[in-house]
Amino acid sequence: MRAPPISAKPTVLDVAAKAEVSVGTVSRVLNTPDAVGPEIRKRVLDAVSSMGYKPLRKRRKGGMVADGQGGYRRRGNFGVLLLGMDDSLTHLPVITEALHGVEVTMAAEGITLMLANVPNADRVPVFLAKGQVDGLILKSPLLGDLRMCASPALVEAINRIPHVWLLGRPDSGDGDVCSTDFDVGARIGVEYLHARGHRRIGYLHPRLGHTRSEGLKRALSAHVQRLGMNLQLFEKTAADTVKWPLPAITRPAEVMPLLERWEALPKAERPTAMIVVADSIAVQLYGALHQRGLKVGEDLSILSFNHEKPLVMGLNPRLTTLDVRAEAIGRRAVQQLFWRIRNKADGIPTKILVEPALVEGGSVAVITPGA
Repeated sequence: MRAPPISAKPTVLDVAAKAEVSVGTVSRVLNTPDAVGPEIRKRVLDAVSSMGYKPLRKRRKGGMVADGQGGYRRRGNFGVLLLGMDDSLTHLPVITEALHGVEVTMAAEGITLMLANVPNADRVPVFLAKGQVDGLILKSPLLGDLRMCASPALVEAINRIPHVWLLGRPDSGDGDVCSTDFDVGARIGVEYLHARGHRRIGYLHPRLGHTRSEGLKRALSAHVQRLGMNLQLFEKTAADTVKWPLPAITRPAEVMPLLERWEALPKAERPTAMIVVADSIAVQLYGALHQRGLKVGEDLSILSFNHEKPLVMGLNPRLTTLDVRAEAIGRRAVQQLFWRIRNKADGIPTKILVEPALVEGGSVAVITPGA
């Protein structure tokens, strides 16, 4: 199995992977080292040193800190909970970059960060069960219903305290969310393709019913229609039964049937450009095109989302993608959590959207309109 890509700014997830321990163990080594055996403690500290990871400074006992709104709040503990994802998904650069934004923002506030990864979403982490955190940052898959895929006890524990969902909220999830503005991203992407002569656009995603994908499809459809273009969808024809933990898309074979559906169309009807929702899928589409003897930017143009540099740095031609500004989303999620803690009585969920920006590569060709 291919090792997960390492972020340019290592997070506790990267440290855990290198030391071959859980994120909870890394958290204990950094915050309560005497609670961990010497062999494991050395492995974690060696990983921290070799990767240049900068752990959060420890919270000082007692006292008050500025709340960023002209007032003060008591220092406390915050939790980060990853649920329903296997390692291939939790280590995607877009997730580690968002978590880096969470970490540095909490560090600046002198907050102790407690972490847990619950791949099966089947248990309540100790820090949550014992009420040791004042608020939660949450990351889950965006495929599947929270109340059907996670244990009732975990859902109840999450909903008892202030929380913010990171990079999207799962179906039936309650609370605030900080994510990407896909309407803006769709507008930027469609207008970019239109300016380069593309009139037939495809949208490819190997998982039907993905929350993030459904939102992007709606936005793409509106902007394509506005510009008089044509949009075709390349997805599975039936949704699979969703069970967590959910893995990432990691093989060209997972997109190959959709590419073959595109290839089977008469050339005059084929989309000249394909939009995908994530760079991790674009990487597999590059691989599938290569296996079919086709070239990116010549036979098919590709435009993606996320701007995951560690993941796409080897692609040729360089991928044109929309930077979702994952670190900024992580920072903004923490700020929203501060607000939610101060305003617990406000029961209206808040959605914070960060606008993406185009990063141009060579994967989108300039073509003659009507081709």
